Amino acid sequence: MRYLFMLLLVIGNGFLLAQNRVGEINHAEHYNYKLDYRVNYFDKMIFKVDVNTDIDNFYIPKLNYTNDRRSIFSPDEQLKLRFSFDYKFLGISYSFSPDFIPENNYKKADTKTLDLSFKFFYSDRLRQEVIFKQVKGFTLKNPDDLSPIDVFNDLQINTLGGKTFYIMNNNFSYRAYESQTERQLKSAGTFMPSLSYYLNNLYTNNPNHNIESLSRIRSFDLRFQFGYMYNYVINKTWFATGGLHPGIGINASKSYYENSGFTREENNPKVLHYNFDFNFSLGYNHENFFSGISANYKNYQYDNSKISDIMSTKFNALLFIGYRFNEVKGVKKVFETLEKKLHL
Repeated sequence: MRYLFMLLLVIGNGFLLAQNRVGEINHAEHYNYKLDYRVNYFDKMIFKVDVNTDIDNFYIPKLNYTNDRRSIFSPDEQLKLRFSFDYKFLGISYSFSPDFIPENNYKKADTKTLDLSFKFFYSDRLRQEVIFKQVKGFTLKNPDDLSPIDVFNDLQINTLGGKTFYIMNNNFSYRAYESQTERQLKSAGTFMPSLSYYLNNLYTNNPNHNIESLSRIRSFDLRFQFGYMYNYVINKTWFATGGLHPGIGINASKSYYENSGFTREENNPKVLHYNFDFNFSLGYNHENFFSGISANYKNYQYDNSKISDIMSTKFNALLFIGYRFNEVKGVKKVFETLEKKLHL
């Protein structure tokens, strides 16, 4: 009886593997890529945890507390913890800055952060990202040596935005780099044009009722980049990814001032800016377990004496670890229904 059960188990696993292989072949034929370049894990539910330094600094010249026209406001958190879930076409992540990380305990401002993101593919090569960020509690720093000057616990900045980009080479797997829902089997690169759009709202939450004071800054950024990325397959389990993304954008912002219950609006000059992103990743990618490190550098050149916006430069590093679990039938049924309705 035991041998019969083992035989049935082997046959069942073989049937599932054959089914998955047929699904891969159909997917490759439908989207016109070669099977020896990419293998997908769409039948897996993927959970990932990472520790990262994705902390924004803000240059806010309208709040001029220093001799330099750029007042630098920085949240005191140094590290974020992020949890991600990826399955089929959808990716969801949630991150925050926990106090139990030692580096986050040496702070002056009572900083609280929240990040949410949703990522999905309209098709095999057209990808959409949507993000929401909220940061409250900043330290004003000296522009020369970044030493703390004052604390603004009520200062809050909300960011809502997204990014749409197109992967031009069918054989290149962006999923292998970003979410590990695929694995690159042969080295490949691609040009990748993208359009980003971000709406930032700054709230001072501490107006001076005796004189006119700044209460809010509303800022919108539109950026176009024409980048290139390359997945280098070192061997069956190790990979490296590099990318360069130059671009151009425009910023439009509006300031709101309050005095005794009355609000005055002031349009700031529209400003063109040049931007440049560089990303690099090195990782281990086995059948189910994966891990790695990643780094990203961003440089945005504005005329900061005229506008108020997110930092002009930022370096972000992260360490990630994850595992691919077998899919749950109930979740699979829901996603297959969505795929049919959305024609994905």
